[in-house]
Amino acid sequence: MSDQDYDKNHIRFLEKLWGEGFLSPGGASEVDLILGDLDLSGKRLLDFGCGCGGALVHIATTHDIDTLVGIDIEAEVVDRAREIAAEKGIDDKVTFETVSPDNIPFPDNSFDAVFSKDSLIHVVDKKHILTEIFRVLKPGGWLVAGDWMTWDEGRMTASMRDYIKAEGLDFHMGSLGFYETTLAEIGFADISVTDRNAWYFSRATRELEIIRGDMFDEMAALVGEEEIKRQVGVWEKMLKVLESGEHRPGHFRALKR
Repeated sequence: MSDQDYDKNHIRFLEKLWGEGFLSPGGASEVDLILGDLDLSGKRLLDFGCGCGGALVHIATTHDIDTLVGIDIEAEVVDRAREIAAEKGIDDKVTFETVSPDNIPFPDNSFDAVFSKDSLIHVVDKKHILTEIFRVLKPGGWLVAGDWMTWDEGRMTASMRDYIKAEGLDFHMGSLGFYETTLAEIGFADISVTDRNAWYFSRATRELEIIRGDMFDEMAALVGEEEIKRQVGVWEKMLKVLESGEHRPGHFRALKR
């Protein structure tokens, strides 16, 4: 995660497109898919890279869970997460903290589950942070995550470089194969990975139609016409690498025995 990727305008745009509290696609339904059948009753859960808190707010209102903690390195998004939790009347159930990069400031064996949605893409040293996640998980605890990934080809095309430059974000993509191998090296067991490329290619195609058409004026009034035109260009470049398979969102889960 970088020091500052999401300013107020970027947050407003993404929340308008993806839902209150969400800085990545799929909203509550994607959170539910990542969690699967994980039993959170009475458990302690950490959200790594919680962003504006959409996932934790959803989990807090749909599960009988004991403790929810969200961490992120950007004060802007953490402030927004606290604001949403207060508006929903659940700020007594959910804690959000700003932390330093690549740091999970909790003791060993602190959480029954660690959740993350499309945040690990911002981490350069993924093995280090996955090792940290393993450390703070209790034995028998699960890591359940979604991330924006790349293919297992081991090369980056000009189209992907073009897309990342247009995004202007600190993207460092792993792959499904990378996560599967790295999680096993760290000591995780019962690892499974799920490819979500086809789902997001279809969804992003519709998102571009919305940005260009139905919501253009509303979004332009919110963040400015120039920014929306820029985002149209971002989506056009993203669709190219989604269609080729180089941009490959996915889910993975792993158990600390």
